[in-house]
Amino acid sequence: MKAKGCDIISGIDLNALVTHNLRQIAPYLAQNKVTAYRLISNTHPLLPVTVDIYQDNAVVHVFSALVPEMLSQLEQVLKTTLNIQAFFYKKNSRDNLALPASPPKKIVQEEDGCQFLVNLSDYLDTGLFLDHRETRRWLAGLSRDKIVLNTFAYSGSFTVYAARAGAAKTYSVDISGVYCEWIKENLVLNKLPQEKNWVYKMDTQEFFKYAKKKNLLFDIIIIDPPTFSKNKSKFFSVQKDHPQLINSALELLSPSGMIVFSSNYQEFRLTRNELLPSVITEKSDSLPPDFAGTRPHRCFIIKKAQT
Repeated sequence: MKAKGCDIISGIDLNALVTHNLRQIAPYLAQNKVTAYRLISNTHPLLPVTVDIYQDNAVVHVFSALVPEMLSQLEQVLKTTLNIQAFFYKKNSRDNLALPASPPKKIVQEEDGCQFLVNLSDYLDTGLFLDHRETRRWLAGLSRDKIVLNTFAYSGSFTVYAARAGAAKTYSVDISGVYCEWIKENLVLNKLPQEKNWVYKMDTQEFFKYAKKKNLLFDIIIIDPPTFSKNKSKFFSVQKDHPQLINSALELLSPSGMIVFSSNYQEFRLTRNELLPSVITEKSDSLPPDFAGTRPHRCFIIKKAQT
């Protein structure tokens, strides 16, 4: 049902929702020159979508079946309100959802002066996790003259921030050859030299073993693993395997260093009694305002216990 003068479908006024959400985050976006942000979170039972804006593009993740007119009406509101030119739909459900086709498209997205190659069409994720925007900025402020290890590095956004902030050296580790090439493309985009920013196509635990043999130490170790993954016959579960990951990283940490461990698994619980002696703080201010009211990740700062 569409009320006169309103964009109301199944009891949701889409125009009012978009206008309200924009009003809430507009000062933050303007002050920080943010052009890639979360506009709609999956918090309304009648609107099971998230909408992320990348300049004049909208990426829409759909979590369950919608009223047929909902997406077309959403498109109209976003075109009118934000002058959105292209829409990219992602299915986040095992249901057989019929979604509009998305054209192939890659763009360069700027964030805090960093440049990132973003793929809007080909994968479930675009290459830039928007909920970690403030985490990246915070880490950059700590990275000058530090040796930084970014594991499960994906497209290397933490690496780029650290390197641009003056890190002495960065190491980026990912088991995917596609992601390793993506990291290298982002390093080139930001004119960051290969000789100071090394990329390893390796399993993270294998890299930890390699680094231990080489007597490498790191000032900052970033661990942001997937919830589940499979590598040949190996199955990884962040809940089950995180103690081993963190303990291996603690052995490679400089005395004054820190591990930044993050998980987007909604049921994640840190198993503290299985960890080596350490000081653990959950970072409570890692979410930007466009993710207010949601919990897309949990972030922990882990340091060696002082003896």
